[in-house]
Amino acid sequence: MTAVLAALWMLAACSPEFNWRKVQLEQTGLSAMLPGKPSTSHRVLDFEQYPLDFYLTTATAGGQIYTVGHVILPAQLQQDPAARERLYEALHESLRAKFVPDGQASQKSAVQIPPPGQIFYMTRDVGGVALRLDAMIRMEPGWLVQGFVMTDSGKAPDAAQAKIFFDGLAR
Repeated sequence: MTAVLAALWMLAACSPEFNWRKVQLEQTGLSAMLPGKPSTSHRVLDFEQYPLDFYLTTATAGGQIYTVGHVILPAQLQQDPAARERLYEALHESLRAKFVPDGQASQKSAVQIPPPGQIFYMTRDVGGVALRLDAMIRMEPGWLVQGFVMTDSGKAPDAAQAKIFFDGLAR
């Protein structure tokens, strides 16, 4: 009986719901792991005087949304560390406009921005639905990558699955 239960547990852990796929992030040297068939969109964002080609790739599995966005920085921005820092801060500010950082009472609270590459957590209530966002932003001189895992249960995403996703972005 124990062997049967162990086998069933192993099958559940290997659920086809999480069909991990490697997606190359152009010109970053990184690949992202996404848990299903991804879809990608592109748009140009303006940051100060810099137009940024922004790519957003998303897949859904296990009631969770996995998203990775990346930007190849223009040469002028690559040469301007202060502007890259402002871009990093602007990304956090745009998230705080929608979500509340974990452990804070409101969006108005003073915020300490996590260092690049560190996973951070935010929440948002939308009509009684608690959204939870686990995120990481990496910035290198030539590119920026941000990864998000979002649930609508208010609970943290499946830890093992989120680890696969974030480990892929941390390399």
